[in-house]
Amino acid sequence: PACVLCCAGGVYNVVYAFGFGYGLSMTLNGVMALSQFDLHRFKPGDGRAMARIGHMLGYVAYGVRLFVFLFQRQMAPSFIDKAQQTQMKSDAMSMGTKSMISLFVGTLMASYHFGVYYHAKSVKRPTALTHVGIAGWVLGLVIESVADYQKSVAKAQNPGSFVSTGLYGFCRHPNYFGEIVYHVSMFATGVTSCDTWIEVLLSAIAPVLMTGVMIGATKGLEKRQIAKYGGIGAYELYRRTTPCLWPFFGGV
Repeated sequence: PACVLCCAGGVYNVVYAFGFGYGLSMTLNGVMALSQFDLHRFKPGDGRAMARIGHMLGYVAYGVRLFVFLFQRQMAPSFIDKAQQTQMKSDAMSMGTKSMISLFVGTLMASYHFGVYYHAKSVKRPTALTHVGIAGWVLGLVIESVADYQKSVAKAQNPGSFVSTGLYGFCRHPNYFGEIVYHVSMFATGVTSCDTWIEVLLSAIAPVLMTGVMIGATKGLEKRQIAKYGGIGAYELYRRTTPCLWPFFGGV
């Protein structure tokens, strides 16, 4: 219910469920896990406790970063026109549709708690995959944060142009790539603490669905960019020579 409440802003503007609600829900998942975590089960400095705290902090760090970024973007002069267009599209939707979308996003965010819950209640020692997962979510968060910042700066300087510098020289959608790395890594961080295949599957629900959402968002943005920049020589060259989502794996 708490995550659904965080996404309730979607009934006003459906994007708020996916944006601000998403950030608030991830933060809430991490804070709730930290507040309920019994640190006394472990000795001071025990790597098992550190791994679990690192997992929880991954939620908080992601949620806070996303919320702050979205707020700053919302206030940016270069984003005013797009924000107005988004609001108009949301206003055209029925209240029932926006409510269902907000409920779905809130429920999806609530399911993200499975992974950290099973990790927190376990006393299993962290495996190599656990450490890879922690390093991965940090890397994914850094990639997404840097890519979002670079795009914001580029759009502020030239709102009508596409972005091809910085991380956008490695792939056309590094922010989405970074988010996929984050979600996969968050699953990897806690999965070896699961006791049953049911727990594994429940822990995988949100990461798998969010990865699918990111792939879908990439395809949607590609279509919009082709419609906007298609025919421009520089963009066509960029598109042919720069991978779409996966760095180093070819253009187009």
